[in-house]
Amino acid sequence: MGAYIAPESVYKFLSMEHKDRHNRFLALHIGAVVALTAMAHADMASAADPGATRARVETASLSLPASPNRACWARYSVNGAAPANGVIEETAFRVPCPETVNSVFVASLQRALHVRDYYAGPITGQPDAATRDAVRAFQRDNGFDSPILTLETAQRLGLSPRDFGQN
Repeated sequence: MGAYIAPESVYKFLSMEHKDRHNRFLALHIGAVVALTAMAHADMASAADPGATRARVETASLSLPASPNRACWARYSVNGAAPANGVIEETAFRVPCPETVNSVFVASLQRALHVRDYYAGPITGQPDAATRDAVRAFQRDNGFDSPILTLETAQRLGLSPRDFGQN
């Protein structure tokens, strides 16, 4: 068996330079042991809590035109509000909120429809009849017949951010 040597007796045999080096060595190793112990404790704590996750947090500036919690809706009557059998059939659907639909948005809409061969007019940024006709044709080809731009279509065209909180 090895004999236990007290730290004080080790210092008796070391020069002053060796003592300083030895103290730095001990301080580094003790610091490493403390850090590893803290990391192991954090791992055990997160393993004990199934809801705990590690994350790297970064901040970034992002300005969205409308609150993602705000939902804007429109209604559209296929029959032009004429009653069929005494009933007016309307469909309600989400649309881009009015504060997001400006001339820049409309110009982007016109460009997006143009590259998909639905809009042939000039890029004016104005929601004119040609733009509404192009929106209706695009939406009809994608399963919804309306000249009113839906939020789903705006998202499909890359004009509105996707709201992953909604179905």
